Amino acid sequence: MLVQLVSVAFTRALVKGEKGQRDMQRIPIDTGAFFTILPSEILFEIGAYPEDLKARLELERGDSLEAQVYSVVVAAQGREDVTLAVTFEGAQPVLGAKFLEDLGLNVDSESGLLEPSRHHGFAFNYEP
Repeated sequence: MLVQLVSVAFTRALVKGEKGQRDMQRIPIDTGAFFTILPSEILFEIGAYPEDLKARLELERGDSLEAQVYSVVVAAQGREDVTLAVTFEGAQPVLGAKFLEDLGLNVDSESGLLEPSRHHGFAFNYEP
């Protein structure tokens, strides 16, 4: 049986901050990127919370750059949670692997669709 792997997946996501939100109609998902990447204009528009740290990112072409890290709330596929986003000059919107983990989602390799990877929420094993 031949299984075709999907290299690019897309979803609709709502990115939120302290000042507002942005509806991202068709944002790509890159499981090879750890952080979500957003242009600074979007982060400033929604009022994303700047973290007191920078991340060194290694790019596909072999070089690296330093990027500012922000906290944002992302909603997709009926789930919503905080994740980390980075920005740098020329940044294009991409949801990364941390977004998938934070929301408990994964990309189905055959269909390219998002599906739950775990029960929704932080306290799955919580018993009062």
